[in-house]
Amino acid sequence: MNNLLSPSTPFTKIILVRHARTTYNEQGRYQGSSDESVLTEQGHQDALFTGLALQQYNFDAIYTSPLTRVQQTTQVILGALKATNNLPPVFIEPKLTEISMSDWQGLFYQEVKENFAEDYSCWQNTPHLFTFNNTFFPVIELFKQAQQFWQKILTKHQGQTILVVAHGGTNRALISTAVGLNPEYYHSLQQSNCGISCLEFLPDNNFGELKYLNVTSHLGETLPKLKAGKTGWRWLLLSKANAKNIVKYSYVTRLINSNSIELLLTDHSVSKYPIEELAVQYKLPHLSLAQNHFLDWQQTIIKRPKHFVNSEQASLTTGLIIASDKLLAQILHTTLNINTLNITDHLAIIHYPQNYSYSILQGILPLMEVSSRKLTVNQ
Repeated sequence: MNNLLSPSTPFTKIILVRHARTTYNEQGRYQGSSDESVLTEQGHQDALFTGLALQQYNFDAIYTSPLTRVQQTTQVILGALKATNNLPPVFIEPKLTEISMSDWQGLFYQEVKENFAEDYSCWQNTPHLFTFNNTFFPVIELFKQAQQFWQKILTKHQGQTILVVAHGGTNRALISTAVGLNPEYYHSLQQSNCGISCLEFLPDNNFGELKYLNVTSHLGETLPKLKAGKTGWRWLLLSKANAKNIVKYSYVTRLINSNSIELLLTDHSVSKYPIEELAVQYKLPHLSLAQNHFLDWQQTIIKRPKHFVNSEQASLTTGLIIASDKLLAQILHTTLNINTLNITDHLAIIHYPQNYSYSILQGILPLMEVSSRKLTVNQ
């Protein structure tokens, strides 16, 4: 029996968008499932850019959280979509509501960190064990909520393209449950305001493939903003399969030209050309390491002692790593403990912040040409 899918097999494509920037985001407060915050002026503008970036899709349905900040984001996106597309039905879905942060909702981040130090440490380091009153486990409940959402819509919309507008926590749970990522890695996926992610599902399958993650180029960002501050290491992972044609990816050269990349690292399997030429042209230090040395170095970064670094001491080093798909898969597995991510023709970004016990997958970004206000990806 031939188990191969025919070329016409319909994938279900899910486009995930986090709401735009809000007043609570600006103020540094926990939002959770509260409904007090609204979009800022910048948030409205970014939502418009997001809608313009999404014009390339013909959506069959849109699902949104009922909370005001998502409803406002959705309305701006719809305004952009209706210029080029017939608007699909919009469903307000309670299972897309943000994680409940109970008594922390409305409090400032710093206030929680200082007044609930032990609970805050648990939230940061072991989110799957974090609880309010030893009875409610918000991350575990959010993951159950995400699974219920997938069970509800995947069969209903098989072979269709669906837009989901929700929240940072909700989207992380949706992605995690789709690709088999455990709740303990809840903080390890970044979802920026108006970041765009994409999952594809085969028919009758609740496990999806993450096609790209947290794209923010339509907001004028070369790389997603650092969620955890400008400290530690940021690794940009590029498959050696793309190395021969690296100069054709203006996105990569734009990163180098903007001084976003300070170091070039390759494994021994990568051809010297055109890497050495690139290093000379852009005056980048270049190191070639054995694969096991890469993994040892990663472990050293992950396990280094954590200590507080103030803003004056903070420093961030960004390295472009060009390596075999096997090595990149091992690096990603160490970060997230999954083997299902394929980053060929993409740039994966991992941040190892100084003061955190975990690393953050900031994005999986398409390599092809992107403009500052338009997302261009394979459909």
